[in-house]
Amino acid sequence: MQISIKLTGLDRVQAKLASLSAAQASGAISMAINKTTAKAKAEINRAITQRYQIARAEVANSVAINAASKSKPRAVITLFGSAKKRGRSLNLIHFTERKVTLAQGRKRAKDGTQNQLRFNIVRGQGGKMIPGSFVGNKGRTIFRRTGDKRLPIEPVQVVGIGQMFNFRSIHTRVLAKINKDLATEMDRAIAQKLRTAA
Repeated sequence: MQISIKLTGLDRVQAKLASLSAAQASGAISMAINKTTAKAKAEINRAITQRYQIARAEVANSVAINAASKSKPRAVITLFGSAKKRGRSLNLIHFTERKVTLAQGRKRAKDGTQNQLRFNIVRGQGGKMIPGSFVGNKGRTIFRRTGDKRLPIEPVQVVGIGQMFNFRSIHTRVLAKINKDLATEMDRAIAQKLRTAA
């Protein structure tokens, strides 16, 4: 998943840019785009971790930025499936239930499900059980058996970081912030260049 950030519709700031040299103008544009990109990455992290039970570090390490320069006034944010920056999905180990209340523990003991793995993917939706799932690969992977026998097994994969971003409310929220911040950062960058030129 990629987000491209570039400056369009220069009419509003054209007069201000005209008062700068070509080098200063291109510097202001790349500065504004890069500051907007950094804020967008932070917003992606906030939006995804507010909806999904995923560590902030995992999200941050799944996002790569190709910054703008004076000769290339465009930045690209790439969202990968995971921090390993390959594939489109995450293993379910990232969503393994970490805490259980005393009341939940008592209820599960009564139901006979106390030792079954549970997973929290979307915040507030409670722990989900996947029949036949177990931890393997030295605690790094959730597997499940695909038949009645011990083998074969397969890793259990779920939605990745890039797919999380595509959830409508997250996607809309981040793009709205980009549009708002780019205008603000453009004004700030021009003002800084004008002060430097004075």
